[in-house]
Amino acid sequence: MRGRKEATLVVAIAAAIPLLFWFSAAALALVILRRGPREAMPVLVWGILPALAWAMVGDLTPLLVILGAGAMAVLLRQRSDWAAVVTVAVPLGVAYAVALLLMLDEPLQQLAEQIRDMLPDLLSGVSGGLNEADTAQLEALLVPLLAGLMGAVHTLMALISLMIGRSWQARLYNPGGFRQEFHQLRLSPLVAIVLLALTLIGPRWTEVAMVSPIASVPLLLAGIALIHGVVGLRGLGTAWLVAMYVMFAFVAQLIYPLIMFLAFVDSLFDFRSRMRPAGPSGNDDSNSQG
Repeated sequence: MRGRKEATLVVAIAAAIPLLFWFSAAALALVILRRGPREAMPVLVWGILPALAWAMVGDLTPLLVILGAGAMAVLLRQRSDWAAVVTVAVPLGVAYAVALLLMLDEPLQQLAEQIRDMLPDLLSGVSGGLNEADTAQLEALLVPLLAGLMGAVHTLMALISLMIGRSWQARLYNPGGFRQEFHQLRLSPLVAIVLLALTLIGPRWTEVAMVSPIASVPLLLAGIALIHGVVGLRGLGTAWLVAMYVMFAFVAQLIYPLIMFLAFVDSLFDFRSRMRPAGPSGNDDSNSQG
């Protein structure tokens, strides 16, 4: 994009077209990363108008994703730390979940009611079945978990939009910069422990059940970054990555926990630093190029 006018048009038009909100969010993130939040403000103001129009007719997704990607782009520009960005995505996802719960309470209640009606058939194969107290607790968790799941999906979309914007910036001004940053993404042990605990134990209590799906998002991205980093260090080729994503598409219920567990273990042992050849390694500031 050659200037502010072109950037504003791209962000606004993409936000107005159904299913292209992610492109609008990525373009806004690119402007923020390159020019800073102050110069990006007019782009945000004009670009957000179509998203507000979508929100008025009941679709909050463009507004939430564009605002979230923009906010995280500001943090990434200031910190140049993807671990901090994906960690901050958790409270952002909680805010998403609360907003969606408030705006979509009736549809969520209807969906939860449909799932409640299906529970006897779904649980018929459980050994020994569930008693009335367990069934009542499971039913009480449905709405918070559904809201949390929607918040997690919106968080992931905002993060992916930010990654696309950062990859565009790197391609234009610092080729290979995003690849290096993403391959180095690793959570601290404390953060990984807290996130894993929230993911696994959160559904036991209604008060924190909403956070459980959202807390898994940073672990998922850190695990994917680990796999990308190992493949890059070992020179294994893209076939391994293609296989991972194909398996994720077809058996996500198995691959998702495995990737999360890999991210948790990596936070403790840092596999990539053990595999990396000894010697100086560059770590250019992604926001100081050009």
